[in-house]
Amino acid sequence: MSLLLAAHDEHGSLGFGGALSAMYLVAFAVGQPVLGRFADRRGPALPIVAGAITASSALGVLAVVGTGSTGLSVLLAAVAGLSNPPLESGLRTLWPRILPTRSGYLRAAYALDNGSQEAVYVAGPLVAALLAALAPGAALAATAAVGVVGGLSLGLSRPARELRPIALAEHHWLGPLRSREVLVLLGALICAGGAVGAVRVCAAAQGESLGVAWFAGALPAFMSFGGLVGGLVYGARGWPGGPLTHLVLLAVGHVAAWVPMMWGLGAAPSAALVILPGVCFSTLVCAACLVINTVAPTGTATEAFGWLIAAVNLGIAAGSAVAGWTDGNYGVALGASVAAALVVLCSLGWLRVRAAAVSAAARTASSSTPARRADAVASA
Repeated sequence: MSLLLAAHDEHGSLGFGGALSAMYLVAFAVGQPVLGRFADRRGPALPIVAGAITASSALGVLAVVGTGSTGLSVLLAAVAGLSNPPLESGLRTLWPRILPTRSGYLRAAYALDNGSQEAVYVAGPLVAALLAALAPGAALAATAAVGVVGGLSLGLSRPARELRPIALAEHHWLGPLRSREVLVLLGALICAGGAVGAVRVCAAAQGESLGVAWFAGALPAFMSFGGLVGGLVYGARGWPGGPLTHLVLLAVGHVAAWVPMMWGLGAAPSAALVILPGVCFSTLVCAACLVINTVAPTGTATEAFGWLIAAVNLGIAAGSAVAGWTDGNYGVALGASVAAALVVLCSLGWLRVRAAAVSAAARTASSSTPARRADAVASA
């Protein structure tokens, strides 16, 4: 958002700002699995700290020199995206190491993690717009400052500094992608992300047809608010069944939540109804995190979460593009959610077998000596 606003203020066109933002997002999607693999093999502290300093420096330079030079702007946006520290994936890897092994604690942590991100999606664009109104580079400078503070606070924290990578005899070049269960989950999240990407374009098209100026920005914000609520509710209490059961139910619920958006209602009812897909999407990602944490091959958790982030962003980009080609039809969001549910349902047998194997390994570890039990928890 900060890149988009800064480029728009200087160039007077959304085209270059959109291209600059797209470059950043593509570089971000590429960089997360790469930095995640480095974190798995060398520990999370270095890639998080170095990435935060590099990414914030690139954005800070862009805030000072402006976006007048196309080549320099594209280069700095790419550097900022590639070096963006693996905060989300690193934190999701750290949670199982610093929390009690009871599944309820981990579910609550992941739910709060996803919910807080949705809160950023609600407040972030508003804050960026206010700062950009003060000065063209103010939003970029603030983004750089917040990024380096957040990165250093996690990268220099005691859990990140003390986490030691799991020693493996050899590292497979595919990393977590050699697991078909991980590939299934990534495919489902690409499709689910497509629904989120589509709603941004659909909101603009519906707002224009209704003649409601505020609708294009408000609808994604209401959806993110639903994600915040869903994360808090999912993490606040225990729910029957395990993460895999929740994943299936949420994938199906995500489909049902999009159906009312096809009815062509007015601005206010649509804004209220889009909260439901937001609730389902946020909790769906949370359940996927819990499942990936168990099915990812040993020693690849951070990279696996990096691929999860990349998958969601790829889906958002694809959904936005397809929705644009269809003039903002909500059928794109519904179709993407159906595809996500089908991927999960058709692969349920594989996921169940893997989950059963992990549960058996966990029971074996719980009956072993304390030292062996600690090793088993660290590799889970």
